[in-house]
Amino acid sequence: MQSQHCAQGPRVVFLLTSVPVASDFRAKVQNASASRTAQKCLHRQPAPRQGHTYCSVSSTTLTTSPGHKQSKPFADQDIFLVAGAGIAGLAMAAALIKIGVPCKVLERDPGPRKGGSAIGLWPNAFRALDALGVADSLRQKHPLISRVELCTDDAFTLKAFSLDECQGAPHEFRGVKRSTLLEALQSIVPESCIEYNAAIHSVETDQNGAIVLLESGKKLRARCLIGADGANSRVARALSVPKPNYAGYTAYRGVAMMPNGLPIPGDTVRQTWGKGVRSGMYPISDTELYWFTVFNAPEDSAFVAAEDRQADALKFLPGWKGGIYEAVQSTSPDNISRSKLTDRWPPIGKGFSKGAVTLAGDAAHPMTPNLGQGGCTALEDAVILARKVNALLHPSQAKGERQHSLRSVATSDLIQVLREYENERKSRTRLITVRSNLMGQALQIPFAPVCSLRNFVVRNIYSPRHFLDHANYDCGQLT
Repeated sequence: MQSQHCAQGPRVVFLLTSVPVASDFRAKVQNASASRTAQKCLHRQPAPRQGHTYCSVSSTTLTTSPGHKQSKPFADQDIFLVAGAGIAGLAMAAALIKIGVPCKVLERDPGPRKGGSAIGLWPNAFRALDALGVADSLRQKHPLISRVELCTDDAFTLKAFSLDECQGAPHEFRGVKRSTLLEALQSIVPESCIEYNAAIHSVETDQNGAIVLLESGKKLRARCLIGADGANSRVARALSVPKPNYAGYTAYRGVAMMPNGLPIPGDTVRQTWGKGVRSGMYPISDTELYWFTVFNAPEDSAFVAAEDRQADALKFLPGWKGGIYEAVQSTSPDNISRSKLTDRWPPIGKGFSKGAVTLAGDAAHPMTPNLGQGGCTALEDAVILARKVNALLHPSQAKGERQHSLRSVATSDLIQVLREYENERKSRTRLITVRSNLMGQALQIPFAPVCSLRNFVVRNIYSPRHFLDHANYDCGQLT
């Protein structure tokens, strides 16, 4: 579990990845080098256009009306716009900058994001971070986790295993503070490329790319807009992408400061299962422990003030052993967040983009945190889209094809690249999203007889061989 937003949720609820999915159900589920930098973008006044479809997004409605009269001129920019300065947005911007594509990040907050707890980075995430050139700085700051313990709430160990027992070993897993990951990504993205207080109001597309209207009234033109603004994305709403659905359970999470020692070994992630409640924790340093607890709750459950969250979290863990109770007690209430967990199953035959506008991260494929893959797949998105754009700008020299500037690329060719990216990412994330949801539902069952059967199976039958199948993925390099 990792995000401060309900849509991004706690990403590291470690679940048994070998639970079978019915074959018929599975079948249905599966059925540029830039000519100028962002600071030197060419400005010109476009001729008035008629007959555009204009999607206006407010906090409560989505309306469509033909045509739109320009109240004032706006800049025509040969850049990519990225909505959101979270993990998905900064990773996307970093990848584009790495291949020489000018971009600007639009962030609705007044400054860099400082909140959030931690994120679990699995092997596929580190492959993407290696491609971006920031993985080593994170490795130096956070310990390598190599063991998993699955326990009951009375501290009985059902199964303990090394990650290297999983297919595809060796594996790398580290818990990283969200703020540390954001700082690493932002080290690639110049401050001048990020515009704060830039909440998106509406999105328009035409034959030249995308036009964005901010809530401030400012208009921006770009060759492409990438919505990386979370599961409750304004860009996704402008594209008529359905909102995520509540999964039926809510999570508390935080980072405990424990200078006198951690309640678990420094190389171990421990998950504890109860009846309709589960928890987990892992070290992010010698004195810091990330933890979460997930519990069933109605979608309209009452708001809990920050000062009351520690007490509310503890009430779901009465008598629990194994260290989770102590971890929550060691976390100041203002460092505990509460999130409703959501997802959206990608519909067969439908996309998440239109024209020169596409999505990434939770905006494109929000998923429950039960496989710890939300942030990991967002990092994959950045590398894969940037590589496809780079191939468009730098075609094969062996075939005698000339290189292109971003301005010289036809919008139709760019749109084709976006559709290829979208199809590839839907194929990758669809089964993860569904599988994560099903596994979460299985582990949230509150009935004692079913929980006893689950525990028996884990203790006596379950093999961890396929525990990390979903993380055995290599997004490749940027070029």
